[in-house]
Amino acid sequence: MPHEIVAPADPEPMVERFLGDQHDAQPASDPRTNRELAGAFKDKNIVIAGAGRGIGRATAEFFAQTNAKSISVMALELHEVDETASICKKLNPDLLTKTAAFDVKDYSKVEEFINAVDKEFGSVDVVFANAGRPPQWLSTLESDPGVWWDTLAVSLQGGFNFARAVLPIMKRENGGTIVFTSSAGAHVGNGMGSYAIGKLGLVRLAEILHHENKESNIKTFAIHPGAIPTRFFHDFKDAAEGNIKDNSYVSKSIPGEEKSASTAVGFFKDVTWDTPQMPAGYVVLLSSGKLDFLSGRYVDCSRKVEEYEAEEQKIVKKDLHRVKLVVDPEKNWFIPPAKEDQAFYGGKRS
Repeated sequence: MPHEIVAPADPEPMVERFLGDQHDAQPASDPRTNRELAGAFKDKNIVIAGAGRGIGRATAEFFAQTNAKSISVMALELHEVDETASICKKLNPDLLTKTAAFDVKDYSKVEEFINAVDKEFGSVDVVFANAGRPPQWLSTLESDPGVWWDTLAVSLQGGFNFARAVLPIMKRENGGTIVFTSSAGAHVGNGMGSYAIGKLGLVRLAEILHHENKESNIKTFAIHPGAIPTRFFHDFKDAAEGNIKDNSYVSKSIPGEEKSASTAVGFFKDVTWDTPQMPAGYVVLLSSGKLDFLSGRYVDCSRKVEEYEAEEQKIVKKDLHRVKLVVDPEKNWFIPPAKEDQAFYGGKRS
């Protein structure tokens, strides 16, 4: 018997949470055709976590079509990242590659991998922390505590671990780029709470790291990649159809998993899917130094690059695209305040 599709309570239209209307890589962000962008990575060493498929693999392929020196990729499944590395070598036979498989929540493994890349290739110039796992699309009351915390940890603890491991190297080299895969899901108000909190935490972490390390020319970004039909969605779809596979992210034994899967499928029922090349292009572009004014901010990959560029002065002056407490928008009262209004903080005006 087919499973009923259960919509989330009070669903918010997907379009209202995306800032743009793009669905694929743009000329400004596509190193396959933008040779100036491709040329920005001479002698650079790239690390991508969660590179076995989907967004991570597409990003590795894009970096392989630059003049980067090396690409090091990791995920839980070694055969997947070995395949990613093989694809990259075919695109660029001169490219050096390194692969590994481990859990991003294990800091000792992350540090070992980052230090090995540094020792072998001489530096780590770009880290793309893309590892993640799907949430349960359930209320907090219905959520399995183990899945809840693991969903949050893979995103936020994994992102922290890679940043923490690479910061000493980037400080030594006086520069580098860290990009986190956040999500528009960071801003939802109901359902999939662990995912929202994990992704929201990455937005704030990017801001914190920016302020802590800007004197060392280290740039940090948290991206919304778009609506990508990755394995996450396909596992949900299989489960909603009563076909949970052995290697699925959806458990056969945890209560609520099929309801969660059906809710997810219903949520994405009318969405226009984006290509993984859309966020891949933005990761390359952000790592090139061409949008450094967005460091420490939330970047929506569905937005036209030219729109961000046109709004640079406004974004910097008003300190936009950050997580803030809106106290009184009519009085321009936000916490933390815009940089030019530092005298106003915590509800007090000088």
